[in-house]
Amino acid sequence: MLSITDLRDFIDLDHETVAAVNRATGLSHAEAVSLARQFLASQHGILTLHHMFRDQIDEAARRFELAREQELRRAYSGFARKYPLPGLA
Repeated sequence: MLSITDLRDFIDLDHETVAAVNRATGLSHAEAVSLARQFLASQHGILTLHHMFRDQIDEAARRFELAREQELRRAYSGFARKYPLPGLA
C-alpha cells in the first residue's frame, strides 16, 4: 500500500518519464520508477532524462515512426517545461 509520502513523491513523476527510463534501460516498472526519482533529485540526473527523451525521439524519427515520434515529442515538451535543461533556466 502506498503511503501519503509515496503519493506526494509520485506527483512530480509522470508516466511518460517512467516509460522513457524503462525503454532506455529495460528495467522493470518499479525499478524505472526508482531510477527516475533518483534522476529527478539532481541536475545531472535531469540532464540524463533530457538525453533519454531526445535519443528516443531521434530513434523514432530515424525509423520513420511518426506516431511514436509525435508522442515522444509531446511527452518531452511537458517534461522540459517542468524540468528545464540545467543551466538554461
